[in-house]
Amino acid sequence: MADAVSFTLIAFTTFCFGLIVSFQIAHIHYCRKLITLLRRSISTRTIAPVLAEFEALKPRQ
Repeated sequence: MADAVSFTLIAFTTFCFGLIVSFQIAHIHYCRKLITLLRRSISTRTIAPVLAEFEALKPRQ
């Protein structure tokens, strides 16, 4: 019985750790993407790079 409880706690802890790590990886990815867009917008002094990215992400019909 103690083995089942220990296994469940280890599985739950591993699952939570995986969620935290995947959230952090996604957060870093999108922050880097946003920083790149901001740098391009500042250098061109327009919002054209942001609008182009929105158009690229729009699903095709």
